[in-house]
Amino acid sequence: HNMVRKRAMDILAKLEAYEAIRTVKARYCRYLDTKDWDGLASIFTEDMVLDVQEDTGKPPIEGREAALATIKWSVQDAKTAHQIHFPEIELDGDEAHVITPMQDRVVWAAGKSPVPGIASITGYGHYRERYVRQDGVWRIAHLKLARLHVDMFPEPVAG
Repeated sequence: HNMVRKRAMDILAKLEAYEAIRTVKARYCRYLDTKDWDGLASIFTEDMVLDVQEDTGKPPIEGREAALATIKWSVQDAKTAHQIHFPEIELDGDEAHVITPMQDRVVWAAGKSPVPGIASITGYGHYRERYVRQDGVWRIAHLKLARLHVDMFPEPVAG
């Protein structure tokens, strides 16, 4: 009976971790799309690494404050909708490696796009992330955006 109880507890702990990780990622999308910067900061570790090299051509950004500054710079003047789909989660104690399919729609205010001549994008790809559990709370420690495809929509021609 103890063996069965231990196995049930292990399964329950795994499911609780899965659900907590999925909730963190759902909040990431909501905080990003509603521009809740404090909320977004709360789900990252202090030493988090943001790798958006495929979008920016720049090396990964280290540290929560620098990562948030980069995220704000890219979307604060845009309406965004980030959608995620069922993640693959590999648990390893207080760490998890997660691959989450994503789609994002980004529509910048006129003249505010960081991409010259582009008014909006629809992107498709995966978040490849490492989560860590600190004091019982799961947070994102490493986020890499790996894009498969981006549809780019040009700014309307004046006149």
